[in-house]
Amino acid sequence: MKRHVRHTAFFLACIIMYGQLPAQSRKELEKQRKKTEQQIALTKKILKETKSKKQQSLKEIVTISRLIETREELIQTINTEIVYVNYDVERKKTEIDSLNSQLDNEKKNYARAIVQSYKSRKVYNNALYLFAAKSFNQLFQRIRFNKYLSDAQEKFLVKVEEKKNQLQQKLAELLGLKESKEKLAQNKQKEVKELETDKKEKNRVVIALTGKEAELKASLEKQKKAKENLNAQINAIIAKEIAAAKKKAAEAAAKKSKKSPGPEKKTPGEKEKAAKIPTVTPEVKILSDNFVANKGKFPWPVEKGFISEHFGTHTHAKLDQVTIQNNGVDIQSNAGATARCIHKGTVTAVISIPGMGKAVLVNHGEYYTVYSKLKDVVVSQGQTIQPKQVLGTIAEDEDGATELHFEIWYNQEKQNPEIWLAKK
Repeated sequence: MKRHVRHTAFFLACIIMYGQLPAQSRKELEKQRKKTEQQIALTKKILKETKSKKQQSLKEIVTISRLIETREELIQTINTEIVYVNYDVERKKTEIDSLNSQLDNEKKNYARAIVQSYKSRKVYNNALYLFAAKSFNQLFQRIRFNKYLSDAQEKFLVKVEEKKNQLQQKLAELLGLKESKEKLAQNKQKEVKELETDKKEKNRVVIALTGKEAELKASLEKQKKAKENLNAQINAIIAKEIAAAKKKAAEAAAKKSKKSPGPEKKTPGEKEKAAKIPTVTPEVKILSDNFVANKGKFPWPVEKGFISEHFGTHTHAKLDQVTIQNNGVDIQSNAGATARCIHKGTVTAVISIPGMGKAVLVNHGEYYTVYSKLKDVVVSQGQTIQPKQVLGTIAEDEDGATELHFEIWYNQEKQNPEIWLAKK
């Protein structure tokens, strides 16, 4: 929360120094706030489902922690929105002051014009002025001049009326901004109270789990072995695929070499190039390049959810002495959620792993995506899959959580899925 406060302070300092707001608009902030509110609603729903299945669990702590993070993000967004509204209020006040000043000037100018017109009439009659013309051309010019004065006076009145209308509109906008600010302030107050409640709930669950370290470690060890089993099977399948792809590429290259006549004599460089055996076919290379081109843009493998465990090696959130090694990411979702493919590919294998449920391995050239912890699968080996196509239903684990385990591999190298998926 301190980080958010520092961010807001810096944000305000920037406005004071440069007199303007960053490129992000209030509409974008409002959209971001609504998105975060939806995420909070989903996380609360997931937490409620988890609570109804078990008394207390590590997953419950993870879910509450995510709820706290999301609520802090929401409070930060509201703070930024309030800054924007304050800025808009001040800007609107400046516009109103400017319009009032312009309107006063227009009124003064109009008053001076009326006085001048009255004085002119005292000196001579308008008709006499016209008939005193010495020539037809001069008469025509004086008629045009009179029309010009009349039109100018009319435009002058229209301009004053426009300024009045603009002023009324700006005042209405200012009122709307003030109402918006009040609503945001109320929303922020509500979220701050909810945040404190969430923190208390997390502390309660942590206390309830105190003394159950041995049981929790046993559960984590069981999960670790299940993941190692999944890792071994994926490694074996991919190794077999790589070997088959290399063989196919070599056969295609040899066949092409026989068909191509080529020169009888070759330079050492050409001989070396000819001797080099490709590892993949051009078709596989195209698939791989297409996959890489979408890095950071892929849809999530679940329609709704949040990352409950990140990629790589890290200390467990509750058990400091326990280290977690995750080859992918775990994404928690609501009950009955389905897993979906992130990119066009072919199902390489459908396997079943004790503790990890069913898993689907999809090939995308030299890249593979893995979807595990499934209750049932609706695709089969060899089937071509389209982006966002449903692969199966995610199972509930022993903690009552609906959680997908998702991995991305480049051949036999594990990738961090978070840098491949689009930002939520």
